Amino acid sequence: EDSTKSVTVNGLPVVSFSGLNVAYCIVASPSLLSGSPSGGTFSGNGISGNSFYPSVADTGTHTITYIYTDGNGCINSQSQNTVVTTLPVVSFSGLAPAYCVDAPIVTLTPSPLGGTFSGPGITGNAFDPFSAGVGNYTIKYMYSDGGGCTDSTTQNVVVNELPLVTFSGLNAAYCVDASAAALSGFPAGGTFSGTGITGNNFTPA
Repeated sequence: EDSTKSVTVNGLPVVSFSGLNVAYCIVASPSLLSGSPSGGTFSGNGISGNSFYPSVADTGTHTITYIYTDGNGCINSQSQNTVVTTLPVVSFSGLAPAYCVDAPIVTLTPSPLGGTFSGPGITGNAFDPFSAGVGNYTIKYMYSDGGGCTDSTTQNVVVNELPLVTFSGLNAAYCVDASAAALSGFPAGGTFSGTGITGNNFTPA
């Protein structure tokens, strides 16, 4: 005598989840994850409940998995990778604390490369004191690693006006045998030059 029994083979549940970014900065806010069907569990570095915490996961590549068990006891899961990056160390060099307004353009050297300079007198990675004009300024360099980590640094610079320079004691004409004329410059501390000049004196002979 033959006997037959019926059996049901259940398919695996279709499982997915959303809310996880491809990359995070380590200081980024946590992301709330949403699994489908609801009622499953998340696992992986940085997971607490239904949230991913980049600062807990720490730097590196992490695999986050959503596991769901249906009413028939069938289990399926989906995994996604995310990268957590550290804050970049941002700096730049080439900017002096002060310039005269007629100073030549200076080239600034950033680290890491690929960021953006901003501030008065800035064009690309060059600072032009004349374009900035007289005053006190803050020059900023901002860098983003493309993975969500952004940092910046600033330096202050002063652009000084040119001093008003005059001198006295020189007549319009002299006889060749005239005595030496003492010259007085303002502001003090400058240097006289020209034919017949020795120190601060002009000697016609």
